Amino acid sequence: MDRETFFSILNKAKTMKASDIHLLANELPVFRINGKLVRIEEYKKFTEEDMKNLSSFVTKEENIKTLEKERELDFSFNVENINCRINIFYEKENIGMSIRIVQEEPFTLEELEINKKIYDILEKRQGLIIISGKSGSGKSSTLAGIIEKFNREENLNILTIEDPIEYIFKNKKSIIRQREVKRDTKNFIDALKSALRQDLDVIMVGELRDNESLEMALTAAETGHLVLATLHTNGAVDTIDRIISAFPENKKNLIQRQLASNLIGIIYQELIDGNDNNRVPLCEMLHLNKGIENLIRNGKINQIQSFIDISGRDGMLNKEECLKELYKNNKISESQFENNMKILKRNKI
Repeated sequence: MDRETFFSILNKAKTMKASDIHLLANELPVFRINGKLVRIEEYKKFTEEDMKNLSSFVTKEENIKTLEKERELDFSFNVENINCRINIFYEKENIGMSIRIVQEEPFTLEELEINKKIYDILEKRQGLIIISGKSGSGKSSTLAGIIEKFNREENLNILTIEDPIEYIFKNKKSIIRQREVKRDTKNFIDALKSALRQDLDVIMVGELRDNESLEMALTAAETGHLVLATLHTNGAVDTIDRIISAFPENKKNLIQRQLASNLIGIIYQELIDGNDNNRVPLCEMLHLNKGIENLIRNGKINQIQSFIDISGRDGMLNKEECLKELYKNNKISESQFENNMKILKRNKI
């Protein structure tokens, strides 16, 4: 494959508003559009040699050595005003590639159609806010939308720690520094430790991946910073349970106390089919209050959902109420509303 063909595929994906491109040996290019996989038949199937050639011109020489050693590689890539996050990997001894198309400018929270209860959670300037959801649920876009809101409206010193960098922010009212793991810093932990000495207001951690990064994020929140992070989970309560369960028994009480004292809120989202072939975010939001704080501190995680279900109070939002708002605002059809309601009720049983 030559460069022109690859750039043509990138431009085609952008034109078709694809979120991802999947390239494999002996397969046509596959785009993910509105959550569905679509084979693009105007191109030929890629050969094994095509995939080798492609990996050699999208990565630097030192990265090729890393790929050969580690058998996978993550990095950002920008060409012809198209910004991408690329993951290269081996499958059946051939090179494969998944490419996430990233907007040149972050979407605003309004453009993302995130439920307005999010603004209640974003009022505080010290503590931990977690954006959670499954893979491909738009967590990174929401995180970028929050940073861009701060950037447009407030005078803040903001640091992002990412692997790799996705959205490129342009300083407006705030100043934003973006550090990429393995390029600008060795790892998340070193970057977080250094962040505590950089006179920061906001620290954005791309993803909480292990116990050490969880502890450092809580420490940063405890020392007066606003910390934003993402986590792969299935709901707001599951996010709390996942954090506490990640630690051994002798540390759980400490983590429960830290989480109870420093958590601001959790924004859970998943994308569902909406009107006009769009996908819209179905959200659940937990905004910490004294009741939830006490439940976390005492390890009574299974009782938290009942607090969220009293929607409208303290900035809480459950999925049913969010679904009703989407329908009321004509974001989803009646049949989409009824189908999703059935799914939610079935999952509660």
